[in-house]
Amino acid sequence: MTSTQEEYTIRPAATPAEYRACQTAQRLAWGIVEPGYLVPIATMVSVQLHGGLVLGAFTPQGEALGLSFAFLGRIEGELCLYSQITGVIPGNRSRGIGLKLKTAQRDFARSQGLKTIAWAFDPLQAGNARFNLNKLGATASRYIEDMYGPRTDALNAAAGPTDRLIAIWPTDPAESRSYLTDQIDLNMIPNLIRPDARFDDDHDLESVLDLSSIGRSSRLALEIPVSIAALRSDDRARASRRLFATRAAFQAAFAAGYRAVACLDSTDSEGSRRALYLLIKDS
Repeated sequence: MTSTQEEYTIRPAATPAEYRACQTAQRLAWGIVEPGYLVPIATMVSVQLHGGLVLGAFTPQGEALGLSFAFLGRIEGELCLYSQITGVIPGNRSRGIGLKLKTAQRDFARSQGLKTIAWAFDPLQAGNARFNLNKLGATASRYIEDMYGPRTDALNAAAGPTDRLIAIWPTDPAESRSYLTDQIDLNMIPNLIRPDARFDDDHDLESVLDLSSIGRSSRLALEIPVSIAALRSDDRARASRRLFATRAAFQAAFAAGYRAVACLDSTDSEGSRRALYLLIKDS
């Protein structure tokens, strides 16, 4: 399993130096300053030799521009490949490395007879949602509150509770359906977040949520911030209120049998950008 580009090669780590390079890539990709968050080299080697996968995007000089770390897990009663980490170091995130790492991961999982790959992602990160759902064709129907507890890395330190959606991705490409080919009029889809929601200091969940369409419509929208990083930087309290509203909306929808299948871009009547999950309930 090797994918070669002009400046890097995607392949399993095989030497101590390559495992160290993958560990360095993890540190750089997430801005990790606390050693306890790094996957130990001994763990990576053990996983690689016993059913899991440690991939690197290696340069000829031995640097890893990105990495993917996954191990055998279980989802919905069946064995899967659980992808704990896939990341690309800063300065290389628009080169398609992440997609190539995930594709190589899928090829490996399929060759091992595994039907699905699963991983966790921040429900408020619109860019990650678009990549996971729109580009890869994964879906999500499970929400975990504060999955990791407090984090100190640069990407998560200001996030508060580390809530996560669990993405499920079939290893058979024919089973990954894009929901973006349909004609979708977001104005015709009930939004679980009220259009006049302000998320100010005295808000409560009832004032920002409208869950009345759950079970009555086969499609729902759930609006999230266009840039949660900017919101967390500008107004951490408001970002926290957005998280709790998003949590309640997802949990209610998932309990009723919906799943998230896409993250859509839109504009409102004033031309401002919007980001909305599309949730569907299969008949």
